[in-house]
Amino acid sequence: MIKDTFSCCMCLLLMTVLMGCGPVSPAPEEFSPSPSMMGTSPKQAEALLKQAEDAERAGRIDAAIPIWEKVAQNYPNTPAAARSFYRLGKLYVDRNQPDKALQYLDYLLYAYPRWEEGNLARLERLRAMNLAGRKKQIMKEAIPLWEASRGNPEILFRLSLLMADVYRSDGEPETAFEWVSAGLSSARTPDERNALAQTAMEVLKDANEGTVQKLYKKNPSPFMAAFLEYRLAQIESEKGRSDRARERMEELLRRNPQHPVASEIHLSKRGTGVAATPAITPSTPLNPNRIGCLVPLNGPYAKYGRLVVRGISMAIEDWNATHPDRQLSVVVKDAQTEPELAVKSLEELVNQEGVMAVIGPLGAQSTKAVSPVAGKYHVPILTLTHRDEEIPENPFVIHVFLDNRDLVKALVRYCREKLGYSRFATLYPDDRYGQKLSKVFADVVQELGGNLLASVSYKEKSTDFKEPIQKLVNIAKKNVPPTGVESTPFEALFLPDQVSNVSLIAPQLPYNNVVGATLLGTNLWGEAPLVEVGGVYVEQAVFAVAFFADSRKPQVQDFKTRYEAAYQTAPSYLEAQAYDAVMLFGRARFDSSSASADRSTFLRNLLQIKQYEGIAGNYSFSPDGSLARDYQLLQVQNGQLIQISR
Repeated sequence: MIKDTFSCCMCLLLMTVLMGCGPVSPAPEEFSPSPSMMGTSPKQAEALLKQAEDAERAGRIDAAIPIWEKVAQNYPNTPAAARSFYRLGKLYVDRNQPDKALQYLDYLLYAYPRWEEGNLARLERLRAMNLAGRKKQIMKEAIPLWEASRGNPEILFRLSLLMADVYRSDGEPETAFEWVSAGLSSARTPDERNALAQTAMEVLKDANEGTVQKLYKKNPSPFMAAFLEYRLAQIESEKGRSDRARERMEELLRRNPQHPVASEIHLSKRGTGVAATPAITPSTPLNPNRIGCLVPLNGPYAKYGRLVVRGISMAIEDWNATHPDRQLSVVVKDAQTEPELAVKSLEELVNQEGVMAVIGPLGAQSTKAVSPVAGKYHVPILTLTHRDEEIPENPFVIHVFLDNRDLVKALVRYCREKLGYSRFATLYPDDRYGQKLSKVFADVVQELGGNLLASVSYKEKSTDFKEPIQKLVNIAKKNVPPTGVESTPFEALFLPDQVSNVSLIAPQLPYNNVVGATLLGTNLWGEAPLVEVGGVYVEQAVFAVAFFADSRKPQVQDFKTRYEAAYQTAPSYLEAQAYDAVMLFGRARFDSSSASADRSTFLRNLLQIKQYEGIAGNYSFSPDGSLARDYQLLQVQNGQLIQISR
């Protein structure tokens, strides 16, 4: 009889919550479930939970909701039901519907007091109360939750962010700063550490000198003290003492080159940075979820522009499918090859379309032309070009393309550390690319302790390479001690040229006494069938790329499969890089301590990204705005192209 009465009451309570009625009234004490009444979840319930989780991951939230509700109704007194109530409560917190969220969370904590993840539910309940404006109650309940959650870094980290925001909005920056400090030891990833860093700067944004000095006297950790020092430098600037402010920032940067405030200092150093200068055109429209794309759509380079658009389109589709409440859109403008047209198109993207940021252009000349416009409007540009000395430094121009120096360094480091090589040579085309790469190679070999024995150029469109090869060998022989044995003086030969030319050079090497040297190349070797056209003459050759379509990484395999299904060809680096640029945009726009609703915050968030695993590499931005990424090494082994590094 008691069991039947209990089941009846539980059904009534469930119906009250799931029908969206008012707050649940407490049930008689004897009907509150005990730990022993929460057994294991039936297989059917677990299967339904998996369906809901799969739907959620796919961005089909509305399909997940009725599944969670079904589990809660049909499997009461089980961990699966508790989990369903939690997911429903969290969902409505994320949807900014605190009243509905509290219905689920309050019932969960009442009916399942010993649920093993109850503290997570308490945290979501505090978030819901914050949305409802119940700050005093949150302040009262936060400390007990903190104490009860010791040993659970996820809850401690999220609670510290929440309470810092609560106290900041309540006009108590000192307590807010202390919550950030408390949460620091619970940060497990660079993203979590960056989120706390951004919160610290937000907390101190309007703090006066007295408040900052008071916090400083509490002897914060060196990491937290740097935020206070940065704020003091800002205060010096606000008071018109620019020289003193500059000295403070330079000293702070010298002592903390990798600290999150370093990127703020780099942005403000030139006088055009985000931290120093307000946007100059307040009337300019802004659609924060809109991306601009600036690529050639006509002319000789239109085919490359189309590849970029393909990658962006795939990324937009994937992002929107998994973020139904954070939809992105893109506007594509033609840049062709004329810098003037690129400038005109960028002006239209900013003034007519109100884009948050722009992906492109592709060429160095177009990037050089639009750089001043990016600074004028404070619109971040994720340019698909190499860093180039002709492109002026601009805090709003972010190069997300591969970097030749880093690529060459990955190649030479492999030769030095894995192969034990010390003697190198370069045979390069006498064009802009060859000249630049040969210089980069020489610098990197010296930096990594190698010895460049010779570097010789050949004329463009050459087919006979006998003369430059013999010249290379003769110079190299003069730069090594005689051994009495006739052999190739260098262990590795760098050929920074296209595959079509490499396939002509390689067969001529053994006929000119270059035998046994490992051929080294750049990402250009990945743009054509090197093995097929080079044959046995490129056996054991090694080159570096940022993207390898046949990579072992699951996300690359998935990207390639879907791309081939859509376009009946394999993707190249351009599509992969464009795809990643959109994902970096989405991460900077939404995945931070606070969503970036303005371009300054967006750029700041972008420069805080660390260890983002993309299709075309692992991305980390340094404080000065440069991008560090990994490169994959490929080698020809037994007539097959093999990945020899990650």
